[in-house]
Amino acid sequence: MLPKETKFPNVFSSPSRLRFTFFIVLFLLSPDFVKAQNKQIDSIAKLIKLHPNEDDERATLLFAQSVNFISLDPKKSLDYANQILAFQQKIKKKMIISGVYRLKGICQYYLSSYPDALSSINTALRIDKEINHAFGIASNFSFIAMIHLARSDFYEALNHYQQSIKIFETLKGHEIDVAKLYSNIGIVHIEMRDYPKALSIFNKNLDILRKLKSKSGEAAALTNIGVIYSKQNDQQSAIKYSEMARNISDSIADKNGYARETGNLAGYYSKMGKYDLALAYGLKAIELNKAISNTKSIGYNLQNVSEAYHKKGNYQQAKTYGLSSLKIGKELKIIEIQRDASEGLSKVYESLKIPDSALFYFKQFTVLADSITNIKKIEEITRLGLQYDFDKKETVYKQNQQLTEEQLKQQKLQLALNTAELQRGLQLRDLQQAQLENEKLLVAENQKQLIISKNNEKLQANKVKSLSQEQKLNKLELSQLWLYGILAVVVLISILVFLMSWYRIRQLRFKNTLASQQAKQNELNLTYQYQLSESELKAIRSQMNPHFIFNVLNSIESYIMDNDKKTASRLIQKFASLSRLILENSTKSLVTADKEWKTLMLYTELEAMRYNNSFSYQFIVEESVQLQTLLVPPMLVQPLIENAILHGLITSNRTDAKLTVELKKSAKGICITVTDNGTGLKQPSKPLHLNTAKEKSMGLESIRERIEIINQQHQGAASFDFKSGLNNEGSIAQLCLPLFKHSGYEKSANKTSTKPELVN
Repeated sequence: MLPKETKFPNVFSSPSRLRFTFFIVLFLLSPDFVKAQNKQIDSIAKLIKLHPNEDDERATLLFAQSVNFISLDPKKSLDYANQILAFQQKIKKKMIISGVYRLKGICQYYLSSYPDALSSINTALRIDKEINHAFGIASNFSFIAMIHLARSDFYEALNHYQQSIKIFETLKGHEIDVAKLYSNIGIVHIEMRDYPKALSIFNKNLDILRKLKSKSGEAAALTNIGVIYSKQNDQQSAIKYSEMARNISDSIADKNGYARETGNLAGYYSKMGKYDLALAYGLKAIELNKAISNTKSIGYNLQNVSEAYHKKGNYQQAKTYGLSSLKIGKELKIIEIQRDASEGLSKVYESLKIPDSALFYFKQFTVLADSITNIKKIEEITRLGLQYDFDKKETVYKQNQQLTEEQLKQQKLQLALNTAELQRGLQLRDLQQAQLENEKLLVAENQKQLIISKNNEKLQANKVKSLSQEQKLNKLELSQLWLYGILAVVVLISILVFLMSWYRIRQLRFKNTLASQQAKQNELNLTYQYQLSESELKAIRSQMNPHFIFNVLNSIESYIMDNDKKTASRLIQKFASLSRLILENSTKSLVTADKEWKTLMLYTELEAMRYNNSFSYQFIVEESVQLQTLLVPPMLVQPLIENAILHGLITSNRTDAKLTVELKKSAKGICITVTDNGTGLKQPSKPLHLNTAKEKSMGLESIRERIEIINQQHQGAASFDFKSGLNNEGSIAQLCLPLFKHSGYEKSANKTSTKPELVN
């Protein structure tokens, strides 16, 4: 006996589920429903309360909420659809009304109310035809086919699928949709027992759905592949694909798909003779289908459970479940359920030694089987004709597709030729315009030459007249010219002597002024250099204060006494590295930022080890900053870290004490920010031990002095800000420095070079 859950209705529930997901998604992607589709259930519920007016917007919100519940709770989804139809006369867009009737039909399909579902979809079809909505018409035909498929009316199902395909082929951008419809037609090939062709269709469809990331469609395709393997008596492969489909349905909260696959697994295990597993999956499927009110599937599940109990020898339970299955088959008027339940009950009563009841149900089974056989014979003839029409249509479709591709290539080639001709015409037009412009320029040039020649003739005549007059005047002026020349020479010599004397006196004054300014500048530079050196020495003393060195050495001694040689060795190495870096950096006015950054990290790590890691720390460098290309003054940030640890974190007694040091680029250079969540500025810090922490942070005074010196040398390019953190928790110290050029500015110990040049 075939697994009950894999008989016609539930086999076709897989592609039916696929068609639902496919069309609902496409419909909601229309402009009227894009916003509503992306809302979650809670947010849409709030929007519905905020919009009580019965209009298109409220209908859109209710529709989106109905879609959200379609696979979770079909009854609740149907309730939202009915709320919209209650005020459909007030809805302006007919497309919304047709979509609601279509959605209502899907809900009724899930609730196994097939006549009502068919009525709702036909209403949607009528409205879509009135407004000439091609996509809606094609969708309605597909849903009608889905309902006929569930009722085993394969002729009507195939007829409506073909009508849907015919419309979709006229719409642009729906090639994948057509392929999915052909995949649904693959179900018909299963009933025609053409399993290789059906398997080929579903495998191709599975690849397409995975590329589209359609989980529900992928689950449906895997279900159908499992059914095909089961019909070919390969139950292991059927279980494999069914488990894959069940897992996907579970991951997307598809209760219908999960229940369907649970029932299918019961049938597969029953065919393998594993009745305990079949019974477990069958009972689970009944519970799941009751939760979603899927009466039809419950009928098949009950028969599967009855058969498992019969095989296990529990005849009373087998009878109870068999009678329940028969009752559902009669209520839904599904002959297949009645036939299988009658056959099972006949065997159960035979095992119970009640021959009259066994004979009664056997006769009933025979009548139902004969009626199905007669229907099958009629349908078989119809199927053969439909198969021929379908193959013919498929061949024509492929030929039309090839012809369309060829026409498209020819159109592209013709378009390229037209474009080339157009370019040639434009080039010719530009050439003609250029020639015309050249001719205009030549005419204008000739006119200018003519005017110039006339002016030259007039100029020559005037020159002749002036020449004759000059000859007369030359004789009279010659005597005067000698006198004026002598006077001019005398005056010129006097002026030259005066200018030379004045220039010499001015040069001497300028040299004296320049020498005086240079002396003042040298004196000022020496003063700045002295102040900078003093500030750096203070920073060195603040960084390597005796208390810190003493405490580190005490910590090392403690680890040695505790025989923790590994930790003691690690502490010694880090202290040695820190001492070396501090000594190296102390000989320079500017050091590379990566060395200074390493020094700060070593210091912080040693402090953390001293205080038994009572606080955490984090160093952050902006990705665009290259530390090895930057120069910074040494030992300028360390006092800020020391102040945050000793006066903020250690005294706070917090379990989540944290220190953050961050380096970022700024508009004028770089900024280094030291943040802690300690006691803050308003709460006076109390050192844990007077011998281990300084009463007053001398490092902050040194920082301000060095910032003032840098600003005097670089026109206020540096700044220092020290303030409380958010909600007066902790403190934030920010130090901004100019961006120094790297090459040539790592200072030697004498620090006598000129001030660094800023990078613009």
